[in-house]
Amino acid sequence: MSRCRVCFKPIKKFMSFGKMPIANSFIKKDKFKKQYFYDMEAGFCKSCSTFQLIKVPKAKLMFNEKYAYLASTSNFMKKHWSNLSKKIINNLKNNKNPFVVEIGSNDGIFLENIAKKKINHLGIDASKNVCEISKSKGINSLNAFFNEKTARKIVAKYGKADVIVCTNTMHHIEDINGVVKGMSDLLKDKGTIITEDPSLKEMLNKNAYDQIYAEHMYIWSLSSINFLFGKYKMEVYDIENNKLHGGCSRYFIAKNNVKKITKKVQVHKILEKKLKINKLSTYINFKNKVNSLKKELKSKLIQLKKRNKIIVGYGAPAKSTTILNFCNIDYKLIDKIFDNSNTKINKYTPGKSLIKIENSDKFKKTKSDYCVLFAWNHQKEILAKEKNYLEKNGKWIIPVPSLKVIK
Repeated sequence: MSRCRVCFKPIKKFMSFGKMPIANSFIKKDKFKKQYFYDMEAGFCKSCSTFQLIKVPKAKLMFNEKYAYLASTSNFMKKHWSNLSKKIINNLKNNKNPFVVEIGSNDGIFLENIAKKKINHLGIDASKNVCEISKSKGINSLNAFFNEKTARKIVAKYGKADVIVCTNTMHHIEDINGVVKGMSDLLKDKGTIITEDPSLKEMLNKNAYDQIYAEHMYIWSLSSINFLFGKYKMEVYDIENNKLHGGCSRYFIAKNNVKKITKKVQVHKILEKKLKINKLSTYINFKNKVNSLKKELKSKLIQLKKRNKIIVGYGAPAKSTTILNFCNIDYKLIDKIFDNSNTKINKYTPGKSLIKIENSDKFKKTKSDYCVLFAWNHQKEILAKEKNYLEKNGKWIIPVPSLKVIK
């Protein structure tokens, strides 16, 4: 029997996605036959309201010296994290020698703003290549998996943190209890933890099944986050929701009874209750909608190919791996995918899809009739950047939250 990683109670499987590769394991041609696959099965724990994958690959297979996701390739993301850093810097202006820690600091997209202000800081990331990029920007970085042991070492060397930031990282961590306990030990009594991850509420509302992959082993809700941090005498005192990655929630967490709980937290609780986020039937309905989307997208692409249409893709985020492999879409249906990340260009999409990734600079010069926008959550930004595509009679296919063709 499978057990929940948060509360260790039995977990109910409600959906299988079949054999999946690691989402960010973009590969070279000579590695096609050496890929790693696992059974991707989604489950729900009624005891703590946590949505999670039942089994996941070992962490070092996902986070290593070849990690493909570089946050700084998106100007939109740079602005997003710059805005957060300004808020934090402003809130710390009266603190004596403040210390900011980021868990899952990637290539330093957030912490470079803190470093420029000469504020004491430390970035921790399990992937060596992104740590090296951070260090090249003058950011104090530690290549390690964060846990209780790491937290003790940080406290001994630097002292406790005024702010711990952990964005798009909480869903990566198998030993989630060890990490949250480590956060509790590292945080000052009046400090704040800020996490931001894809929202379960938004995933369900938008049928965003592409949020689910090995590196996203949880999709968090306010209910599940509060349960998890509550185990270590902490609570969510404020929440902000945004449209990033198809819909994210930013949680502000403090030790119990230290900060006043805002009205926004109460409102979000009511919305989750209305959505029946703690009912298995909600996830069965989600599964049925997702299976319909799968059939619809594959059928559309097959029809277009029969009419000799040229189909390409735009954006190769990790979520594209779920769409391609779950929907059984490969290089026979999509000729190539355009992306601007150096860690992906001239490689191929993982799994059975094996579609070549080319530099997005070539998109304007490449003839195609239809383009699948895998980075659908950046639709506004990308369509503005590639506005000539529609003018030249190209058509965009948006796969989520419903299949849509933009002419």
